[in-house]
Amino acid sequence: MTPPLNVVWFKRDLRVADHRPLVLAAQAAKDGTGLVLPLYIVEPGLWAQPDTSARQWEFAAESLSELQAALAGLGQPLCVMVGEAVATLDRLHKRHGIAALWSHEETGNGWTYARDLAVKAWTRTAGVPWHEARHFGVIRRIGSRNGWAKAWERDMAEPITPPPAMLPPLARDWATHIPTSAELGLVPDPCPHRQRGGRMAAMTTLNSFLYERGRDYRYQMSSPVTAFEASSRLSPHLAWGTVPCAKWRRPVVYGCRN
Repeated sequence: MTPPLNVVWFKRDLRVADHRPLVLAAQAAKDGTGLVLPLYIVEPGLWAQPDTSARQWEFAAESLSELQAALAGLGQPLCVMVGEAVATLDRLHKRHGIAALWSHEETGNGWTYARDLAVKAWTRTAGVPWHEARHFGVIRRIGSRNGWAKAWERDMAEPITPPPAMLPPLARDWATHIPTSAELGLVPDPCPHRQRGGRMAAMTTLNSFLYERGRDYRYQMSSPVTAFEASSRLSPHLAWGTVPCAKWRRPVVYGCRN
């Protein structure tokens, strides 16, 4: 019998730095509660939505490729599976056993919210604990904004979580192929000057904004002539979590804490 899996479900948090679910899953494995399976699920239903495109997938695929290499450097590459989330997790649970599911809370659209509700219902039925960590300043399940600012300040003051020292390699080979946009049946929409995905591109963009391009941001952000360079250009990286969307809010003189 092989130990059950601590499944780290990557969604819009494609990095190993400051990834608390990954660290907590690694700690659970170290304590003897199963092994760690880093997992990304390519969901056809999500990529059929009207607010998705081939160029968005290509950005995500580049980010996944870097994440896969980073996780391989820790000992266990990213597993990539194509299918709907509930069916994929249920299949994993029946074949290998899932000790726990670990992820960040996702702040997405109506489709991802409904999917998360379905996954929550499945975890309850299957008896699988689902540990979700906050990813943004969004705080769920509060009745009013009273106290929100203090909670946000506490989150922002928390230190960056370093990656785990290692991930024990799993005994069998897992699917690692990252499908192309064509394999997903996405309509081509080439964009010659689109931004590239991945942690390296994210950090290059962030640092160039903090130390170079952002110097005249307040004056140049509103002009279509200058905003292209003076704005941060971090939106896709924040959307896909190649950088956290918090914890580098300090003034430029402090630099980047990532």
